Amino acid sequence: MYIVKVDTNKYRATLSQTINGKRKRYTKTFTTAKKKDAVRMAQVWEQEVLTKGSSDYTVHGLISAVWETVIKNKSPNTVDGYNACRKRIIDTLDDMPASDLSPRVLQRWIDKLANMETKANSHKKRRYSPKTIRETYFVLSRCCSVAVNWEILPSSPCHDIIMPIGAKKEAHILSPEDFTKFVDNLYTLPLDSKVMFELALFCSLRRGEVLGIEDKPICDRIVIDKARYRSKSGVDFVKSPKTTSAVRVCALPQFLQDDIRALREYHASEKKRLGSAWNNSKYLIKSEDGSPLIPHAVNERLRRYTSRIGIDHVTFHQLRHTFASMVASNGTDLVTLSRLMGHANKSTTLSIYTHLFQDDADFGRDVANTFDDVMKNSAKSHEKVTI
Repeated sequence: MYIVKVDTNKYRATLSQTINGKRKRYTKTFTTAKKKDAVRMAQVWEQEVLTKGSSDYTVHGLISAVWETVIKNKSPNTVDGYNACRKRIIDTLDDMPASDLSPRVLQRWIDKLANMETKANSHKKRRYSPKTIRETYFVLSRCCSVAVNWEILPSSPCHDIIMPIGAKKEAHILSPEDFTKFVDNLYTLPLDSKVMFELALFCSLRRGEVLGIEDKPICDRIVIDKARYRSKSGVDFVKSPKTTSAVRVCALPQFLQDDIRALREYHASEKKRLGSAWNNSKYLIKSEDGSPLIPHAVNERLRRYTSRIGIDHVTFHQLRHTFASMVASNGTDLVTLSRLMGHANKSTTLSIYTHLFQDDADFGRDVANTFDDVMKNSAKSHEKVTI
């Protein structure tokens, strides 16, 4: 908005606004002797115009208007997650006028989501997790921010909202007994599965990072600089790891180097045996016909393996948690573990693996014992002085 003097004691304000993709221009003349009064009156008028513009939109319409900008340059997996949040927002707010959105209304909406039952994959009903609610709110907040930039909304209502807090869960890992069974039976697996599980368990690699390793000669270390995923729509894509810190160099144990070398030799022999039926994927981990192994198949192979050897089910990511446990129990400091895990900062590592560094009771006992030793030494020194 801008204001110009057009005559004695007269000022004209001009305001432009985009509604449904079309640019609209508004003007109004104010009669006053002082420009500062004209500015004040124009600001009131501006809010009236913008509020009227936002009343032309429902929440559904507002999200639809800005959606392509909100998901622009996002990975397919991120877009899948955003679309799930969008559906959740529309299912619960849908035809509410966008102008009715306010921190108070949104707080009630968040509280409603926290107590709403939703369908799960199992027969049991469950409520939305705090993480799901935070992600849904974030997407709505992003939509409102774009709407403010486009002058659909005069301001964003997404502020001062209290999010639900869930109970913190410790990272699940293999028990010592299950770890022994898991490792002792790896030799029974096809080489692709064996190497895949070893890379998670002994190098802390994420599933996408393992699937993104290319089929090239590998020595005693491997550079992790990409990850391969598949969207819910079945589209395969490769992108950089989760954070810049996730780009790292991983040292490989000798047995894993040997297994990777054997796997590449096995692929070469399969290529000769199958001829044109071999797909010759450029990735190290392949399916039986040489095509890239899909992420879902990783989970299924791990599920079948744990079931066959008779241990509790563990996810691929929990193999990574087990690596962290082994490294921490070996006395590795927090900063080093954070680098090995490829976390953005050590606070991320600490928030997940606090319990791995030392049990609270043990830590407190160690501190108490330290102070006890200090006092005993002090008492001994006093005894010597007295004598």
